[in-house]
Amino acid sequence: MFYISKMTPFFFLLAFTDLFIAVFSQALGFDYVFVGILGVFGFILHTIIGAAYQIIPNSQQTQLKNEKLQIFVFITSTLGSFFIFMQNYPIAALFTLTAVVIFTVHVLPALKNLQPVTIKFLVASLVYMNVGAFLFAMAYIPVQGLPFVPFQLAVHTITAGVMLNAIIGVEIAWIPMLLMHTLNVKLARGVFYILQLGIAVLLIGFGMLNYKVVAAGSVVILAGLLLFLWIVFNAVRNTTHKEIPYVIKFFIAGQVFLIAGLLSGAHLAGSENFDMVPLHMNLMVFGFGGLTIAGAMFHLLPRIVWNMVHVKKAQEGKQIPNVFNILKKNEAMLSFYILIIGVILMAGATFIDLNTTRYLANLVFVVGLLFFFRALFYRLYLLYTL
Repeated sequence: MFYISKMTPFFFLLAFTDLFIAVFSQALGFDYVFVGILGVFGFILHTIIGAAYQIIPNSQQTQLKNEKLQIFVFITSTLGSFFIFMQNYPIAALFTLTAVVIFTVHVLPALKNLQPVTIKFLVASLVYMNVGAFLFAMAYIPVQGLPFVPFQLAVHTITAGVMLNAIIGVEIAWIPMLLMHTLNVKLARGVFYILQLGIAVLLIGFGMLNYKVVAAGSVVILAGLLLFLWIVFNAVRNTTHKEIPYVIKFFIAGQVFLIAGLLSGAHLAGSENFDMVPLHMNLMVFGFGGLTIAGAMFHLLPRIVWNMVHVKKAQEGKQIPNVFNILKKNEAMLSFYILIIGVILMAGATFIDLNTTRYLANLVFVVGLLFFFRALFYRLYLLYTL
């Protein structure tokens, strides 16, 4: 790994905190607007910023200049989360917009080769990140003379524009690589263009509050995802691995929830049955986002920490520990299964109007998060302090 972002682990910890509080708040009966905003502008956004600080420089084989800017981006991101906790959305939106703009200015000079399809996805994600942060501010800080911005548009600009582009873009590179399978670049580009069309139609629908158009955009996105799943299927089918790496199992489980979330969203939009919003949110944010991002953290964070330890131990003339002797596959898979059960129970609880059912379902997911914390963050802390 050529470039190591020392701030990426802190962004991941911030994102984990956002996710934990969002799920626990839902268990306590907080409204879905608060849970959704914290999940989207906290958990999802901060994960992607943290991951991009590591992935973008390495994809371009370059170093980031003015590295201390990462600290300022992290501080403003943390303040954004804090004011979301306080439900002071106007101030939260200002800090979020500030963090996103500075982050963009920081990483843009590193983007020189835009030809790889993964970079196209990441650039699209970066564009939507700025648009989404700006719309978040406009939704909660009305300015005379500017059009009304529904918060649904801001939220889906991040979930569809940012999260979908970033996750699919990274997975389209990582999954074939981890399975030692050659990527079909032509199909990958097809996925990119179909998804961009679907995302554009979806967001236009939310901008007009025309849910029939939203449903149409969801169908186009689904078509792009089916093509992406064909790429994944070929990679799994042709792999020489005796067993699928557990990171990819997280990715595949996330895709299952993504398809379910898209179908629920298309039905919700087509029927305008807004009682299904919590179900859609659970499937997309906690199912797709939660499982996929957990897998991405399991893949990326150990490599970052190991490289940090490598430098420290080499300077001290000590033996460098093997990261795979620190991480425990059984612990990772235990968190995997509990998180899946948690999402299924959370989705099911949306059909039962009982506080106890909702509380217990979210509590299962919280337990899964605690096992995930032990399997990843705690184990890497032990590695770092050896």
